[in-house]
Amino acid sequence: MSTSGYLIPPPIDSEEVQPRQPVWRSLVIQQGALFALTAALYVAVNFIGIEFPAGIAQLAALLFTLIPLGLWLLLSWRPEQKAIQPRQRLIAVAVISALVANAIAIPMVQDFFQVDRWLPLGSAINRIIGYSFTAGVTYEILKYLVIRYTVWPDDFHTRFDSVAYSIASAIGFSTVLNLYYVISNAPPLDIVALRVFETVALQVATSLVVGYALAELRFSYPTPLLLPSMVALAAFINGVAIPIRAGLVNAAFSLEVSGPKSLFGMGFALALLIAVVTVVAFLLRSAERQSQEAAPQESGLK
Repeated sequence: MSTSGYLIPPPIDSEEVQPRQPVWRSLVIQQGALFALTAALYVAVNFIGIEFPAGIAQLAALLFTLIPLGLWLLLSWRPEQKAIQPRQRLIAVAVISALVANAIAIPMVQDFFQVDRWLPLGSAINRIIGYSFTAGVTYEILKYLVIRYTVWPDDFHTRFDSVAYSIASAIGFSTVLNLYYVISNAPPLDIVALRVFETVALQVATSLVVGYALAELRFSYPTPLLLPSMVALAAFINGVAIPIRAGLVNAAFSLEVSGPKSLFGMGFALALLIAVVTVVAFLLRSAERQSQEAAPQESGLK
């Protein structure tokens, strides 16, 4: 009897078949790589004493703003194309988010609200409220609208698809914000690296909050207040994080060597991202588990 049919062992029941690209693993690898590059550049400039000529430093700063996009393409989008069921229109979400940031978000915040003229002089409470109702609301509503009118609900096949599309939107959005910062201010290279990491971490975190609401709207019947409350929460997170980041960056500018104080912004952004990812992952997995447990009961009632 031929045994050729048994050369390949059958799949084990305990093995998890994942037709779609795992989103959390990709996010952790991307942010971990960006954190490592940021820390390495900061150490090279401030502790080793490596200096770059002005022209090279400016070019390096511009290139550094593109690193998050490159990491996302390499570690998330490219593996997605090899998945059994690849998510569609990720590039479209990223590109449209970048265009919206450039055409609407930045002009609204910088030219219409003119936050740089009046908010930095206010008290801590006024800055949190001001940034929440200006930059925070603008950023989060625009990112929500991009996902809502490009991929929701047709491309949301599981709750975790919201994570993939939220990250894509955040990457496109934050890339333009970082480019604008570098072109408008010409800051030192190490400050650019810190700013890039902090901006990407903040935009990813707030996008995940809104993405969770979109997932629940797609797969369950939540309270009508869920979406506006999550948008408000994401705007508030912006309102808290932006003045903290700005204060730490400005403090770094005032020192000959930016020193450990300027690292607080990166630490705060990392802690914020970890906290949001932990909470959103828990909520999505709990909701997914409840849906799976409810499915057999519903089929038994029919």
